[in-house]
Amino acid sequence: MHDITDMAVFVEVVHQGGFSAAGRHLGLATSVVSDRLKGLETRLGVKLLNRTTRSQALTESGAAYLERAGRIIADIADLETFIMEERSVPRGDLKVTAPGPLGRQHIAPLIGRFCLDHPQIRVHLNVDDRFSNIIADGYDIAFRGGPVVDSQLTGRCLFETRRVVVASPSYLQSAGVPKTPEHLKQHRCLLFNSEAHFNAEWRFGRGKQARSLRVEGAMVSTNSELPVNWAIAGLGLTQKSWWEIAPFIANGQLQTVLEAYEPEPVSFYAIHPVRAAQSRKIGLFMEAAVGWFEAFEALSKA
Repeated sequence: MHDITDMAVFVEVVHQGGFSAAGRHLGLATSVVSDRLKGLETRLGVKLLNRTTRSQALTESGAAYLERAGRIIADIADLETFIMEERSVPRGDLKVTAPGPLGRQHIAPLIGRFCLDHPQIRVHLNVDDRFSNIIADGYDIAFRGGPVVDSQLTGRCLFETRRVVVASPSYLQSAGVPKTPEHLKQHRCLLFNSEAHFNAEWRFGRGKQARSLRVEGAMVSTNSELPVNWAIAGLGLTQKSWWEIAPFIANGQLQTVLEAYEPEPVSFYAIHPVRAAQSRKIGLFMEAAVGWFEAFEALSKA
């Protein structure tokens, strides 16, 4: 029978940079650590570490074993945490990130309700229009538009929303209404770009007609809400998700253009690391998020 302890010892030797440091971290004698690793290599029939008196380096087999072993040990830790949490009141910390408008309009009040329902769970919300590295930055949950493309992450689709081009009636009266996406070259475009570049890709059309158009910006911001404010002020056109501009369409401050070229709806997701799938506090938060957005059908309606 395989001994998971040998695997854990090997992972610690690599992470701690040596046998002595791994032994101190695990509360084991250096000789025990060495014997454990030798036993693991003997059972596997391969060398995992090339060792000298001064250094150690992973072999090709060792690197492959480390990658899978790290995930297995993390999964075991998550499983044990899940089992213990099932027997107790959910508690602990959650680190959440969301883009600015969504974070302020929906995620902040969602978190407020969640913390009232689960007072032993603390939540840190980072509201930022830039995409964070979820795993590297230690986030438990991220809210994002678009599909999950990282194999280390998984997620739940919360809602779909239209993507529309809008401008104020005063701007359209003075500058004219664009008839095709190509006519945008003759207009002032108001852009969100996290890198502050004076261009952005706007999507148009569906199915075989779907395409991206590089749009040059008259005004650009790293804050995704400012282009909406500029559009309301009559300074140009911007492309936004329906939920961001719906109130201003309703009160007449903005109106849509290029409706015939509207792209496919954009899906918004709550994403978390795959290895955290068994965490009870993350499961509870995901359930709360799904329930919250089910109550906002207007996010995807015209």
